[in-house]
Amino acid sequence: MDFAQLICRGCRTLLMYARGATTVRCSCCHIVNYAPGPNQVAHVNCGNCQTTLMYPSGAPSVKCAVCHYVTNVNVSTITVLRHYLN
Repeated sequence: MDFAQLICRGCRTLLMYARGATTVRCSCCHIVNYAPGPNQVAHVNCGNCQTTLMYPSGAPSVKCAVCHYVTNVNVSTITVLRHYLN
């Protein structure tokens, strides 16, 4: 079985789930998280500490979990191609 990971939107716990699932219930806080579909996740480097950040495609900005810097996302700031979940 192939697995994927996401961060819980409620408690920020890393969750592992079977690839292809549409929702994932967190075992810690019990919030139901929507699993991203194919081509819906992108990456960008933090504008402050250069940590690679994963975010939903189309988001205008992303906040770094390491240094809390907010990086504006647009065509000129994307440094890594979209992550394909196949």
